[in-house]
Amino acid sequence: MHDVVVIGGGCIGSATALQLQRAQPGIDVVVIEPDPTYATAATMRATGGVRQLFTRQENIALSQYTLDVIHDWACFLGLSEEAPDLDWTPNGYLFIAPRETTKTLEQNYAVQTSLGVAAEWLDLPELAARFPQLETNDLGPAVLSPHDGWLDPHAFLKGTRQAAQRRGVAYLTDRVTELSTAGPRVTGVTLASGKALTADSFVDAAGVAAPKLAAQAGMPLPVEPMPRHEHYVDAPGDYTELPFIKDPDGLAVRPEGSGLAVGLVDFDRPASVDLPADHGYFDHHVWPALAHRIPGLDSLRLRRTWSGHYDQNRLDGNMIIGNWPGHVENFFVASGFSGHGLMHSPGVGRALAELIVHGKYRTIDLTAMGYQRVPDDKPYPELGVR
Repeated sequence: MHDVVVIGGGCIGSATALQLQRAQPGIDVVVIEPDPTYATAATMRATGGVRQLFTRQENIALSQYTLDVIHDWACFLGLSEEAPDLDWTPNGYLFIAPRETTKTLEQNYAVQTSLGVAAEWLDLPELAARFPQLETNDLGPAVLSPHDGWLDPHAFLKGTRQAAQRRGVAYLTDRVTELSTAGPRVTGVTLASGKALTADSFVDAAGVAAPKLAAQAGMPLPVEPMPRHEHYVDAPGDYTELPFIKDPDGLAVRPEGSGLAVGLVDFDRPASVDLPADHGYFDHHVWPALAHRIPGLDSLRLRRTWSGHYDQNRLDGNMIIGNWPGHVENFFVASGFSGHGLMHSPGVGRALAELIVHGKYRTIDLTAMGYQRVPDDKPYPELGVR
């Protein structure tokens, strides 16, 4: 009998395991992870971005906590010596937008600065002067968060997982195939190996596999595996000082080594467990958008394309976290991050630990992100760039 079984050992599951140990040292936690190499895990295919430019206070607070973790990484891991290098690149985030959305951008900027985000409002002349590489004739003002940036997802996961293991968390290479229930509680899990585990509490942090398990617990999730592509290109010129650039149409560009990492997310893309090949998507969609926004990139060389999944929350694009009081008491979901999982994993793990150990949130109140909004059909979306 364990205290907590965590299903999924990626960034969310490992952060939850570590935060449980931080909240209650000695708690008996086992993490079930089918692939310890994480070859196809969403964590390993993430861009590694951490930004405060959200419109919901919960997402802003979670990002601010992650920045605190990054800046005191060794302490978070419980190390007195040097921690694994995160390759943190604090170039900032730049949100660009068309003129017709200026009022919305301004409203979002007011929310962000009121919540402590050190963001800068750039009018069009200043935007063009600060970032002469960009085509700005079709843009309005922009917002820059200069203290944000990106990190190495592999190092982030490795450091978190090892810290959890040093504190006594057990990782079991296996896959959960079935849940056992009794009334409003989950009583155990059956693994692909045939082994069965029982526990007081369970956390479903299984990424795109989370909805299948949650449904067995009586908590249907509006979450689908949405394929996405990321591309690495060599380009003429020096773009190393650019921030992470995002626009409302899904274009995302940031420096990577001597080149650029580029993505163009289609949030309407149908769900698919398989990862389809690019089949010209870069040439026909990504490159034209990129060359328009950064005219110097009409000449470039595509070096690599890789694919991954967003656990896309089709209700509103924000995470779904927690149990369902009065219905499923001891089964806690952490799903539907829609591309923000790595970014928010330290705070999500802490929030789940607070719910399990203390029965309530003690730091960031994530009630608005809770499961109840699913059966109530009450979306809680971001009000700008996702």
